[in-house]
Amino acid sequence: MKRIIYLFIASLAFTVVSCDKDFEEINTSPNSSQTTDPNLLLSSAITVTQNTLYNAQVGGDMGLCWAQHWSKVQYNDEERYIPRRALMNALWTNLYSGVIAEAKSAYTFAGEDGNTNLQAAALVMQANAFQILTDVYGPVPFSQAVVPGNLKPIHDSQEEVYDGILDMLDQADAMFASGTGAITPSADLLYGGDVTKWRKLANSLKLKALMRISAKRDVSADVQALVASGWLMSSNSDSAQLVYSSAQPDANPIYETIVYGNRAEYKVSSVLITELNNYNDPRKPIFAKVNNSNAYVGNTPGVENSGNYNGFSSPGVKYLDPTLPGVILSYSQVELFLAEAANEGIIPGGLTEATTHYEAGIAANMLFNGVSSADTATYIGQPILALATQAQAREAIATQVWFTLYGQGIEAWTEWRRTGYPTLAPVANAAIAEIPSRFYFSTDSQNYNQVNYAAASATLSQGDSMLSKVWWMN
Repeated sequence: MKRIIYLFIASLAFTVVSCDKDFEEINTSPNSSQTTDPNLLLSSAITVTQNTLYNAQVGGDMGLCWAQHWSKVQYNDEERYIPRRALMNALWTNLYSGVIAEAKSAYTFAGEDGNTNLQAAALVMQANAFQILTDVYGPVPFSQAVVPGNLKPIHDSQEEVYDGILDMLDQADAMFASGTGAITPSADLLYGGDVTKWRKLANSLKLKALMRISAKRDVSADVQALVASGWLMSSNSDSAQLVYSSAQPDANPIYETIVYGNRAEYKVSSVLITELNNYNDPRKPIFAKVNNSNAYVGNTPGVENSGNYNGFSSPGVKYLDPTLPGVILSYSQVELFLAEAANEGIIPGGLTEATTHYEAGIAANMLFNGVSSADTATYIGQPILALATQAQAREAIATQVWFTLYGQGIEAWTEWRRTGYPTLAPVANAAIAEIPSRFYFSTDSQNYNQVNYAAASATLSQGDSMLSKVWWMN
């Protein structure tokens, strides 16, 4: 059966009518595939997701800089909250047309083949993309997204999008539990065809979604059920990450911009260095390089220091490596979510259980960053890291999440927006009075879907502004 990949909210149907016998066979190239392998669509969805999030002008300028992991000594408009709309558009367009559309097609084609495991993986990638979109923009097209012929989809409320995300992940888990078919190992850029690990990812992404909305809903029963299921990530080998190639054009986009593209204006921030120093953190030489005076010096966020490229610390060697993994979700994040859940009474155990998960989460990120077990034990053993009260633990856990998400720009900014830790102030010379709470809607939505754009904007406290808070923010 010929398969047609649906593009973003549009499709083209071609009908060939012929009265010449065997005309179609004669005019079919023997070198061109007449079918689309849904495994390759899954591969594409994974790659586009991570290439977009790790793009230095998106996840760096409007992620790592807004979370104040990085700062730029030149060309720092985005850091000062003066974004280029084309960059904000890129996240919207890439996730809808390059991820959700292809994952939907993969789901359909895998269904035709009776491959429910591949269908489930396609649902996981859709759910992940929709969560990124609603977390970044607010109300977004969901129920009518990527529907052929619908050029003007409604923007569903953030609550409705989250309901849909959770439902997708539940469907995926059920499919994996009794799944048929295989995921081609060479096309599965996350797990090499290991369905067990995909099932853990589905459940762990559900945990992330539930914790993100935990200030707005009682998620206790759902989180406790996930813990009891035994299907959450349980080691670093379960982390979902795309391992990049050492060669262009398949290297990590951060490397491609900063090293290959010679964009040396990207530095670590003074805020990051201060926090690392406060905790005697052994990740400092991994997160950052020394400057030309053999010292770790971060740039003050928002301050342009043109011409002084060597006076400030660049991101560390690991984070400029072409093979740096593009992380979708890590085991460290899962453990820190569980630490938060225990501290907040979402799961039982209080500070004792919170400490167990907290220390496991820290250790997992240390392992990811190549820190020795001895140095990890010394770090965790410091009195400053102990969880003493619920309020103090809330800040301590969130701060470790902030460290863990170094390199994951959009996710780092998103988790900071949720927790508010560590305490950050707007950058120097900021164009607006607060750290942005969201992206502007896509200009395509504004220009070509005006009625639904206006309706969605009206649901936001300050309209289509970077100051409007998304639903789950306090």
